[in-house]
Amino acid sequence: MNQLPTEPQAQPNIVAVIQARMGSTRLPGKVLRPIAGRPLLWHVVHRLRRSRLIGQIAIATSVNPRDDAIVEFAREQGIVVVRGPEDDVLARFARAADMLEADVIVRVNADAPFIDAGFVDHLITAMLADKADYVLLEEGAVTAHCGVDPMSRRALDKLMMDARDDAIAREHVTGYFKLHPDFVRIARAAPYPALARDGTRLTIDTPDDIAFAEIVHERLAAKAGEAVLADLLLLLEREPELRAVNAHVRQKPLDAGGVCLIRCDGGGSYGYGHVKRMVMLARALRDRQGIGVVFALKGSEDALAPIRSAGFEVTQILGDDETALVQLIAQHRPDILVCDFRDGVEAEGLDRLKRQLPLCAVIDDASDRRRAADLAYFPPLPGALALDWSNSSTIVRTGWQWTILGARPTSRPPPDHRGLPRLLVTMGGSDPKGLTLRCAKALMRDDVYFRARFVIGRGIADGASLAKTIVGLSPQFETIEGADDLGPEFAGADVALCAFGVTAYELAASGVPALYLGLTEDHADSAAAFAAAGMGLNLGLADGVGDETIIDAVRRLLGDNALRRQMRHAGLSRIDADGADRIAADLAGHFAQRRKDTRQRAS
Repeated sequence: MNQLPTEPQAQPNIVAVIQARMGSTRLPGKVLRPIAGRPLLWHVVHRLRRSRLIGQIAIATSVNPRDDAIVEFAREQGIVVVRGPEDDVLARFARAADMLEADVIVRVNADAPFIDAGFVDHLITAMLADKADYVLLEEGAVTAHCGVDPMSRRALDKLMMDARDDAIAREHVTGYFKLHPDFVRIARAAPYPALARDGTRLTIDTPDDIAFAEIVHERLAAKAGEAVLADLLLLLEREPELRAVNAHVRQKPLDAGGVCLIRCDGGGSYGYGHVKRMVMLARALRDRQGIGVVFALKGSEDALAPIRSAGFEVTQILGDDETALVQLIAQHRPDILVCDFRDGVEAEGLDRLKRQLPLCAVIDDASDRRRAADLAYFPPLPGALALDWSNSSTIVRTGWQWTILGARPTSRPPPDHRGLPRLLVTMGGSDPKGLTLRCAKALMRDDVYFRARFVIGRGIADGASLAKTIVGLSPQFETIEGADDLGPEFAGADVALCAFGVTAYELAASGVPALYLGLTEDHADSAAAFAAAGMGLNLGLADGVGDETIIDAVRRLLGDNALRRQMRHAGLSRIDADGADRIAADLAGHFAQRRKDTRQRAS
């Protein structure tokens, strides 16, 4: 008896959907930032096109106008674009699946430039063979690969029906399956030997991740799209030191993240210390805690540059401070507000702002604003220790360990006293009182037995002329102009003469004995605390210090090796480079707890 021929089984329509938007909380605009001369998103598309199984590629982005750039990229590449709510990735995937009539959807992160098409096909094949709805590697199997998650249309539809309001499902889509393994049928794919490595960071979330991607392309002599992942892993085995470029960046956990708005002053009369230390805190929040950061800055235009160069979005406040912050909160919907400023919103205004977001913190702020904050961080200086916190609910952290430096100290050996002593003179980024030239004239003596290097800050008016004047005063005088990082200068100094501020903390953390000049009474009092802690000598308020006092103090300290050793050890033992990391971890911990409490109340 002849049997009727069976109809061939239809091949599933497999669609890769890349989730991409310009408003990344950790690195704005990263999806179009170049790597090896091509946009990050181009790398993702280029590699997906090598898949044997993926039939179509789409990009799911938001309706936010800034994502128009992604739409233009897709048009140039001939790729379908689906747009939807910025805060609902799941809805965008559902629209893409409907539009392309997908049977299988491969969720793809736009921050994974080293996708391996063979591995993607391996996962898809395992899921289809098991008639499953999602796929993971076998228990215990490891892979360096990241950024792709195949799922069935059934799984996506089930998410839309049963998990539509879950925050993890809306933002991470397939992340919901990992937290709820019984939600759909999960296949287990066999290990993939060529990529069976662990502990390698290959995603792009920070400028250091981009630097890593550029370096490995260069080391592999690979053009854009040609860096084979298996070859990259072998390179890292041969040269493990390459991992250090971005090893400090932590992957954001599924149930973490958030956005922090940092408001600080900078440039002009404000100086640059607050900007420098807030960039350090922002890096710690982004790289260590997975929290995105945006800045609001009041000050001069040049103070925006170090924020942008660190990869953060910044808005310059030109009008009313509170109005501007209200607008930024509405735009970015931050979870945390960190304030490091002197001029701007008063206590009542900060209290109003605080009601719009879960957590508010102030840094080294003795004004009444501190009482409106949830958290306050201070070094143990007289002004902070004398503050009255009665009837306040603010959690106060006071101690040297909460000091935020503007840069990490450069490693320096104990000073070699056989050569000519070296004095570093630094009066801040803008030197509003003209102390740099005044100190140069005070130190200009026929019997000078030391070399002096004068820092000409970026904000000093007519800095080039000032530098020329100083080097003309003495053959022992040199200038440092345009330096963004003074760490190497600290490492080479025996003594520093400085205006008290953030630099005083950095000098102490670098083990450099210092002579402090106070610009204000408060600064002079703080310098006295540094002197009492044994880290330097307080010369008092700059306006009341005579030139003879300055030169005598310099001579005394340069001539007392034992005292300098004591000061070096006092600074190194009290202030380290981890204050930003501590505050970032503390903020992240409090935010996570508040979010947990909110969810428990809602349930």
